Amino acid sequence: MISTSYINEQGLKEIQDFLASHHKKGGSFTPEMIQAWAQEAEFQMNQDNPPVIEIKEWDSVSGHTEQYEISAAGIDTRVEVEREAGPGHKGG
Repeated sequence: MISTSYINEQGLKEIQDFLASHHKKGGSFTPEMIQAWAQEAEFQMNQDNPPVIEIKEWDSVSGHTEQYEISAAGIDTRVEVEREAGPGHKGG
């Protein structure tokens, strides 16, 4: 079995809210931009790290690096079952 974690709609909303309150650009992020931030959190999760996004100090309202960890409610997991090749399967 292979499991892959991904950011769901709740997680996308969390990211949007975090960016709106902590990023210099405020709430001016498009859905595509929010998805790009989500992909960073997904990459972290799939490397066995916490699902964290980070705003660099030069982009944050505070002037300090800001981090946010997506809540468990903002994460779903896909499980795929690997099938073994049956008789007659020719490997390539």
